[in-house]
Amino acid sequence: MVEIAGVVAFQQSAMQRIRKYWLLITTYFEPSLGVETSEVAPAKVTSEVAPAKVISKVAPAAEQDEYGEFYFRHTILDQLGRYFVILKRMKRGDKEAYDLYSQIGAYILPERTGNWYERDVLEPRWLELRPSFGMVLHGSRSQAAKIDKEKKFYVPFAVYFKKYLSDRAPTTVQPVNSGDVYCCTVYWDTFHGSMKGGAPTEFALNISSSGEVHILKILENKNITIRGKKGKGRGSTFTIPQRRWGVPEFFEGWAKEHGEDVRPFLASVFIETANAQIAAANSMIKVKAYKGRLAAIFSVNVLRTPYFFKDRDLYVNDRGKKKKIFHIVKTHIRKTGSVVRTHFRGMREFNWKGYRIRITVPGWHHVNTHDLDIGSTDEEHVEDIKDYMDTAVLGKTLSGLEEDSVGGFRR
Repeated sequence: MVEIAGVVAFQQSAMQRIRKYWLLITTYFEPSLGVETSEVAPAKVTSEVAPAKVISKVAPAAEQDEYGEFYFRHTILDQLGRYFVILKRMKRGDKEAYDLYSQIGAYILPERTGNWYERDVLEPRWLELRPSFGMVLHGSRSQAAKIDKEKKFYVPFAVYFKKYLSDRAPTTVQPVNSGDVYCCTVYWDTFHGSMKGGAPTEFALNISSSGEVHILKILENKNITIRGKKGKGRGSTFTIPQRRWGVPEFFEGWAKEHGEDVRPFLASVFIETANAQIAAANSMIKVKAYKGRLAAIFSVNVLRTPYFFKDRDLYVNDRGKKKKIFHIVKTHIRKTGSVVRTHFRGMREFNWKGYRIRITVPGWHHVNTHDLDIGSTDEEHVEDIKDYMDTAVLGKTLSGLEEDSVGGFRR
């Protein structure tokens, strides 16, 4: 297995950039009455004033292509169970990734009914942002779990990436003069094989200003075993160190199994992961599920929350009635003539199927932590560790921003 030396420090001063207000959905919350703009269509006012209308009713169960967010709930519980097993093992397999994603969570993806995510071109939103990190769970879905059960060998359960400052990347990664440097990890694990525990394999890439993805060479150190053939040393063995720049041989074998050349194959792995991550992050709401201290995140269609969490633990208000789940109320006019702007109502924190759930709207309830775009510095370039934070501190900081509603609208 291949592992790039590493990471992972973020300059403390740069963290000030994530404390600004992300008001990404401001126009959505403007009342659409009386004033026509290019972004918000005016509401139709009639002589009969419509009563307040809640638009969180369960949407019809039509065939849906779940692009980034869950519409149906039949697979999420199985995926959550597998996710937390994988994440717990990651503490031993990749401690740095565990320190970050155990606190902020990684995205669990729905099983799409159509094609998978774009594999050839990065989404414009991702290219515009070029985020600092991201992780999605691929192998927790039923098809990968089926392969794991039948074949009993390692499958790529998770793929995640981190961004480096171009001049602060690991020295084992091919230097570049422009663009952004990312290291992408394919994390392998198995539930049914003889060995229990994950294994990370890493490759590096450069993303140009125009969005082209180029796989970079990595310096590998290998020991070559030599067996003596003559003289007194005949039959004995010794090793000779060998250094090699190139794409790790492991990935060459993996690409060959798929009938592809290694460089375009690895580029497609990264592009697919990045596009899946941004699709999930672009959902209006963010659902964070906790099991003990471990966190997972997934996105749900905002109109489907009553359906999705209908069997949550019972909570009652002071009048003895069941509290309503988090929902969205559209802009409307009361009978008195006053305008009520679009707003959110209902419970955002509750227990569901043994998990503690917290629903938020990034940019409204708190800063959107997935918009962080600073690059990290490899430990070999760190002169004074006091000026940096590792992934454990970064995870705690970002999680704290969400918990404390930093960067959200003041209401």
